[in-house]
Amino acid sequence: MTTAVDVDLRIDLNTMDETGLPWTFLDQAPDPSRIIPGRHIVVGSGAAIAVAVVVDITDEGIVHVQPLKGSVASNARFLESDRASRRLPDLLPDPVEAGGTGRDETAPPEAETPGNTGRKGTRRHRPGRGLSDS
Repeated sequence: MTTAVDVDLRIDLNTMDETGLPWTFLDQAPDPSRIIPGRHIVVGSGAAIAVAVVVDITDEGIVHVQPLKGSVASNARFLESDRASRRLPDLLPDPVEAGGTGRDETAPPEAETPGNTGRKGTRRHRPGRGLSDS
């Protein structure tokens, strides 16, 4: 016999974007005030549910989450304490390991628009080259 679990954020855990993380829109949450970066919440849809950490919420209302390995029951301790949510950096894998872009996680996301990508695709930061003595 299984017990119903209240889902804080409806999300298809197989939907990932360029960050390598599952995402959905904030309006998919029954109570959007519970969706706070760093907080552990219950996510999923149907039979596929998990405890996840809210990674970020973009200006467009897109929420990225990092699901934890294991069942909701085995990760329930994270839901009971807000202190556990302060360990966000310790629980997240390196972005490159997760299939992400490897960009600086502290940098604000930059949406791709025709105005900032030009005709040649995404802008890339290229560090300046130093002067050489040769």
